[in-house]
Amino acid sequence: MNGVIAVYQKELALYFRSPIAYFVVSVFLIGTGYFFTHNVLLTNVATMDSTFQNMGIMLTIVCPVISMRLYAGEHSSRTMELLLTLPLKNWQTVLGKFLGAATILLLMTAGTFIDLIPMYLFAEPETTTILSGYLGFVLLGLAYLAIGQFFSVLTKNQIIAALLTVSVLLAFWFIGHLQTFQSSYFWWRLFEYLSFANHFSNPKRPHRHPIAARAQPTPRQNVGQKIFGCAGLVDPYRRDHAMPCHELHQ
Repeated sequence: MNGVIAVYQKELALYFRSPIAYFVVSVFLIGTGYFFTHNVLLTNVATMDSTFQNMGIMLTIVCPVISMRLYAGEHSSRTMELLLTLPLKNWQTVLGKFLGAATILLLMTAGTFIDLIPMYLFAEPETTTILSGYLGFVLLGLAYLAIGQFFSVLTKNQIIAALLTVSVLLAFWFIGHLQTFQSSYFWWRLFEYLSFANHFSNPKRPHRHPIAARAQPTPRQNVGQKIFGCAGLVDPYRRDHAMPCHELHQ
């Protein structure tokens, strides 16, 4: 583990010697603060759901900038030969560099905790929901960094590594939209499984193909009846199955 710690310390020092870490963290925190103000303070809804969604999209730009120099930067600074001659195993180098990038991600995440102060001062948000949202956000960021590190190994140019990573991350983020054009359950389920947005935004949604859902409709609670004090169950495709309100109160 001494080799991992040595590579980790080197990577962390390089991040803070260059303006990359400060620029990336500043841009991310400013963007997060803007989305938090728009989604929470202006709508008077004490929830971080929309903010987490926007933070996930921002990671598709931020993480490639963090990870692009992990190996491509070694070629730019002509230190790759020196790195390869060190008495380190490949997994030690990979893990040390990854942990250095992950530390920047965790620092960015910790900086967003300041947004929670007004929520807890003026509202009563669900702490478990917020904690699970942060956990999913960190895991999503670690997956992004792993993909970015992979492309940084493949090229000697940092810009190319960043562009390749952004392209792949955006493809995985928006691939879920292809479900709309799929009649085959296999491809519909595959695109749903590969989509980062589907997993991050709504992990508890039912995994049902639209055609299968129409063939076997399930009862759901009528929102209008809930608002007016009726808790009847209705068939989503047949309104005549709704239970009248006066029967529910008897």
